[in-house]
Amino acid sequence: MVDIKFNGEYLTSSRGVQKIVQIILGFVVCSVLCANWYGGTSCFGDGRLGYVSGLNFVIVVMNIILFLLNMMNIGTRRFERVYSLIVSILFIIAAGLMLWHIIATGFWSFWYIATLVALVIIFFTLMWDYRLLSDEHRDHLPI
Repeated sequence: MVDIKFNGEYLTSSRGVQKIVQIILGFVVCSVLCANWYGGTSCFGDGRLGYVSGLNFVIVVMNIILFLLNMMNIGTRRFERVYSLIVSILFIIAAGLMLWHIIATGFWSFWYIATLVALVIIFFTLMWDYRLLSDEHRDHLPI
């Protein structure tokens, strides 16, 4: 049985800081993409922006849930390892789609470029998290 208690050390660990950065940048991406209704559609509409904003919204919710689970000292390492790998692939696709949208529309606004940079930073934090989760048991033989 897992001992559920507050894990304050998670806030200062590299994984905790990464999760906080992912959540903050996710809120930035959500606010930029959902601030306007593009051509009469919502931010979760069809197309490239719909994929980026929809994926980001779901991942922000998942990151908040994982953050809270880790704060309660509930072990989710195996799930988070697979989650980090899959989501990092989805985020690099989202960054490519965002770049494609910027080039196709020719709309090089500061906020679109900031969103693209935030997506790339989230991708790198997810890859770093995957690496940290993979290296935790490096001293054991793979059996």
